[in-house]
Amino acid sequence: MFDEARVKECYRREQSIIPQQALALSNSKLVLEAAPKIAKRLDREKDEDFVKLAFASLLGIEAKDDEVQTSLQALEDWKKLPNTTPQTARTHFIWALLNHNDFITLR
Repeated sequence: MFDEARVKECYRREQSIIPQQALALSNSKLVLEAAPKIAKRLDREKDEDFVKLAFASLLGIEAKDDEVQTSLQALEDWKKLPNTTPQTARTHFIWALLNHNDFITLR
C-alpha cells in the first residue's frame, strides 16, 4: 500500500500519489490525540496570533498574508459548525497543518 524505501535502491523512494498514505496520517490516532494538545499549547488571545504561531511551530515558516487570511476564514467557518467551540475550531486547524505537505516532507 505504501511506497517504502528499499535497501537496494539506496533508501530512495519513487514519488507516487497513494491516497491511503494521506488517509493513514489524517486518521492516525497520534494526530487525532496530538492536535488538541498542540492547539492548547499554542493558545493565544487573537486568532491571527494563533495562526502565525501555528505556522511557525508546525511548518517552520512565516505565514504569508494570504495564508493568514485563508486560515482565519477557515477558523470562522469551523466556529459556525454545530457543537463547535473556538478551541475545537483551533484543533481542526492544527489537525489540518499536521496533514500539510510541508509538515510531513523533508526538503
